[in-house]
Amino acid sequence: MELAGWAGVVVSLMGVAMMVIVPLIAHLYSVVHNTSNELSKHQTHIAENYSTKIEVEKLGYRIERQMKDGFDNLKELLSNRKNKDAA
Repeated sequence: MELAGWAGVVVSLMGVAMMVIVPLIAHLYSVVHNTSNELSKHQTHIAENYSTKIEVEKLGYRIERQMKDGFDNLKELLSNRKNKDAA
């Protein structure tokens, strides 16, 4: 009979523990799920609104090309002016 009494106590304590543990696990799962959704939305926002590495590299090449063309035009303009002044 003594064993049956202790078994009842253990089952009762396990029931009380489960009443605390199950809602706690459910809450933690909900928090993780919400955080995952927020992170996904943030990643989408970043992908839509910020440049990628490839876009930045293309922009750098474009600026470099335009600067080279601009300096070539400036050099030609100065050379033509120098030739006109010499003549």
